[in-house]
Amino acid sequence: MRQKLILFFLLCIGIINIKAQNRLSTPLEILTFMQASGTKYEIETFSGKMQARPNIVLPHGAFVQTHNNKDYTFEYMYELSCEAEKNLAEAKILLATEKPNYKKIIKLLDKSLKNHPQNAQIYTLLGEAYFQQQNYDKAKIAFEKAISINPIDYIARWQLGEILLLQNQTDSALQIITLAHLYNRNQPRLLLRMRDLYLRYGFSYEHAWNFSPLYQNYRDKGNIIVRAEGIWLTYAMYKAVWEYEPDYLYIKSKQAVSDYLFHQEMEAVLGTYMTYSKLEEADKKIYPAIRALETALDNEMLEEYIMYEIVLVEQPSLAYYLTPEFTERLFAYIKAVRSLNYN
Repeated sequence: MRQKLILFFLLCIGIINIKAQNRLSTPLEILTFMQASGTKYEIETFSGKMQARPNIVLPHGAFVQTHNNKDYTFEYMYELSCEAEKNLAEAKILLATEKPNYKKIIKLLDKSLKNHPQNAQIYTLLGEAYFQQQNYDKAKIAFEKAISINPIDYIARWQLGEILLLQNQTDSALQIITLAHLYNRNQPRLLLRMRDLYLRYGFSYEHAWNFSPLYQNYRDKGNIIVRAEGIWLTYAMYKAVWEYEPDYLYIKSKQAVSDYLFHQEMEAVLGTYMTYSKLEEADKKIYPAIRALETALDNEMLEEYIMYEIVLVEQPSLAYYLTPEFTERLFAYIKAVRSLNYN
């Protein structure tokens, strides 16, 4: 399957070009573009530690809103009235006490909802209060209301999954908790909970690796420095051209490419794998991320790999745009690719 996919890749980028929007540049094309550019590139090999990729964790209360046809991420906490802010702070303190006064907590939250009826975070807190009371019916209603207002409310989804677990609806619970994980890809407590549940119910989630290309691109005195370790040099070259060559973006715009982020990663990942696949076996260092990519290619899950391992790690709020169909594909990806040990 990997050989077939690479052949298809070569046909699309070099000979047939079936769909312009799917045209991907080969490593040779990227190198040729760099050599022909008026920008001077300096290539440096590097071994050692580099700055890790940022793993952004969305705060609870983040939501996406559209203004002037552009989407922005906001937080509910910055939209509260002074009174509501005071009530929520008191409710949170009471929820954390040993013997919470649930009647008072619910009263405070209901009062806040009268002033902020579209605040999903308040509904989630209300659901947590009912959950702690073991009033799961009302908790479920509150969590579902929170999700209907703010689809990326990962805590509301997580707690809905916990309710289903208590009701012995294991499959549905695992699916919802996995979905909550997708909506906040780097949230450590949620990831740990998901892994533990997978293990308990006969699944596996290998967490000892992530997609962490060792490279650093930067401008120095007008030149572009491309530093990378081993196989990641190819990846770094793609990223440099995308970042520093406006002419390359112009070319992509003429190919009807609209999703630049996804297309960029598609090129860089496949190009890196092409370079890796041409190495002699004795020269192939163990890269868990590359081995996982091979599994993804075997299962025809390249898009899922890019979304789960790269895009959602770097920009977790983009989960807001996941369709139900692609979400199902991500569920299948986690079970097929993340269940194996690549070390």
